Amino acid sequence: MKTKNLCLVAAVLALSVVVGLLTPSGTAHAQPPAPHYTCYNMLPPVVPPTLPPILTLETQFGIEDVTHAPIYTDLCLPTIKNGEGNTTDPHVECLPITGKSPVKIVNLTTQFGVQKNVEVGSPIEACMPATKAIYPDPPPPLVPPVPHYECFQIHADRPSGLPPTVILVNQFAPMPGLVFGLGDPTRLCLPAIKNEEGAMGDMEGVAHVECFGITGPAGAIPPLNLRTQFDITPPLQENVAVGIPKELCVPALKEVLVGGIAEAPDAEASSLGATDSGGSSGTTYAVIAGIAAGALMLGAGGWYARRRRRAHL
Repeated sequence: MKTKNLCLVAAVLALSVVVGLLTPSGTAHAQPPAPHYTCYNMLPPVVPPTLPPILTLETQFGIEDVTHAPIYTDLCLPTIKNGEGNTTDPHVECLPITGKSPVKIVNLTTQFGVQKNVEVGSPIEACMPATKAIYPDPPPPLVPPVPHYECFQIHADRPSGLPPTVILVNQFAPMPGLVFGLGDPTRLCLPAIKNEEGAMGDMEGVAHVECFGITGPAGAIPPLNLRTQFDITPPLQENVAVGIPKELCVPALKEVLVGGIAEAPDAEASSLGATDSGGSSGTTYAVIAGIAAGALMLGAGGWYARRRRRAHL
């Protein structure tokens, strides 16, 4: 009888460990549902107000001084992709920049799949919040402090789950949306602090985004009035023509490879408001939880056995 009871307890303990292993402690490689952006060329080139010749950008890759072109080239609108995302996030407007490559190799995970050993190239754009109004309406309101991005060229294969087309909805592509063809990955954008205006903690909730080339209709886009943090007083960006769509940017998680080994994404995910709590650490916690549950059941079984013995005395 004692042997049978010990076998039963051992089986319960083993079952508890298995349950702990199988119990999800988070969804590995999950991405925030927003933001998604559709980026459009701005035509003709829109000259920004006088900017300092050097912008200081701080990202998780470090701090860098970059030079910039004297024009805005891209306007990115918050977008709903295949029913995911929203159109309420701030717009962003981008300047071409020149700087040094961070010399990083990363793994990237988006809703399209995992891309391993992605080479991060030189920074190519600095993007900042923007507000817009339809020309000739009054100037748009002042802009929010986030998000800012530093965008880098990437050399990556197409994710295996990348569909050939997507349906996008934004203020230039109203419901039910427009169909766009999806091309190759083009850039990775990291949340950034510009000119020491804040701290990296201010980037909490701002996701990385990976961008892919798109082809499709421009839709009916009216001339716009635009404003960034550099457009404090008139003249603002007035009567701006917007051209064809060029990129779809989607939320992404990255793992930096160090010596061929990926850093755990958990710390980055928590700093970005992502939901990734899986991986090895999640498994460890699950094992601990399973062992603890087994120990509790073992203790409860011993207490119950002692009660039965006392009842028979």
